[in-house]
Amino acid sequence: MRVLLLTSPESPALVGLAPILATLIARGATIEAGPEASHLRAESINVTEHADAAGLDQAAADLASTRNLDAIRSELRRSAALAIAAHVAPHVRDNEEAMPARDVIVLERIRTFGHGENQHQAAAAYRRVHATETGIIGARVLQGQEPSLNDLLDLDAGARLVADLPTPSVALIRHTDPIGVATAETTLGALTRAIETDAAASSGSTIVLNVPIDRAVAAVIAAGTFESVLAPAIADDGAAEALRTRPELSVVIDPSHQVNEFDMIGVNGAVLLQTADTGNIERSQLRVVTERRPTLDELTDLLFSWRIVRHIRSNAIVVARNAATLGIGAAQVNRRVAVDIALNQAGERARGAVMASDAYFPFAEGIAAAAAAGITAIVQPGGSRRDAAAIEIADRHGIAMVFTGRRHYRR
Repeated sequence: MRVLLLTSPESPALVGLAPILATLIARGATIEAGPEASHLRAESINVTEHADAAGLDQAAADLASTRNLDAIRSELRRSAALAIAAHVAPHVRDNEEAMPARDVIVLERIRTFGHGENQHQAAAAYRRVHATETGIIGARVLQGQEPSLNDLLDLDAGARLVADLPTPSVALIRHTDPIGVATAETTLGALTRAIETDAAASSGSTIVLNVPIDRAVAAVIAAGTFESVLAPAIADDGAAEALRTRPELSVVIDPSHQVNEFDMIGVNGAVLLQTADTGNIERSQLRVVTERRPTLDELTDLLFSWRIVRHIRSNAIVVARNAATLGIGAAQVNRRVAVDIALNQAGERARGAVMASDAYFPFAEGIAAAAAAGITAIVQPGGSRRDAAAIEIADRHGIAMVFTGRRHYRR
């Protein structure tokens, strides 16, 4: 093995390189560098010196099939810098701070897509070089085409959601928001109830389950117009055979969903990091703020809808009953509009149901609309200067309302 140092051994970029070079030499490598190699010699690193830059250029040319030396030098420098960064990356974070003062993130490309979110955009998938799991990118495609970038975003959103729910649970996803979500005694029951939230919108959607696909579920999926399905496994040969009757259906198997330590958000000129929005509210953490307390059934549905609403883009509203969504208002700039969308979708099914909001109600008319539709209990973070008005409206209509003290904004 030949190791060619095109950057000066005195360069700050090579600080700490000596142990790596010593390891390579022990494995039979030869190290070549320019005349300024005193730092490496002081570290007892045996270096073959090239008298001048021309000698290094010739050595670089010998290692490549092209004579474009500028391109060779640029690519080799980049490769060397990434190799060094990858070596030091696991050791940079040396404290337990939630957000590190500095971090080294070295990415390697693991897949190139035909296009990004739109066909005129180039796109590729990367992972951190020391990551032991590739997440949804590493899931096994059992049949159908490899998921596109947009498909992967939906599959990941669905996997995050159902990982928060008891088994068996099913979510239907489009544009990273759920169309319908349900938990039931059987997987078929959960799928059926999830579809019933908005049967028309379910066409062409992504189905995500937190249990293996059995024969009954596979038959429903194969008979539908769904685009892809993600599950931990296929239960048996009969289920696999049913899915194969729709060869264009993308079937993706991912045994476990790993939650990221950080969410990474790109902005122009910088990267934003935040800890993942994990953790669910327990019953004991809910604060009843109205005269009427929720019943046991209402409490169960409030906790279910609260788990769902944090996976929906803000402003987000969920109407639910008996561990199934009835209406979802997602990604609205006006919370009252989100309320209207969820209630209209639920229709008459809203009577006796509960409602969850990802953030507080800045105006009480959203609660009044819920009361008119028959909602009997509401869960929301609270914390608005107008909380008193919201509580007064809820009391006027006999609605039980609980505060969580935690918001779930999602972009």
